[in-house]
Amino acid sequence: MHKKNLKIVRLYIISLICIVCYFLLENSTIISELVQISEKGRYGGFPTFFLTGLFKYGLLVVGIGIIVILTFLLMRERTKKQLNK
Repeated sequence: MHKKNLKIVRLYIISLICIVCYFLLENSTIISELVQISEKGRYGGFPTFFLTGLFKYGLLVVGIGIIVILTFLLMRERTKKQLNK
């Protein structure tokens, strides 16, 4: 049971780190600087903007998804234990 609790806590920490990284990317100027640098290329800044957007929102979706799925699984396990008693 001890290893299971550590895995649960580790997953929650990973999801919180993903959400924090999303907010850091959202509020920083890193993406706009990358787009300005890549505007000199053949396709302009669109591919860079698109890929960084996918990465940024991917972090948000993964972070929220882990929290929702893990919470749902823990609640389902708890209700099964209460019904079996």
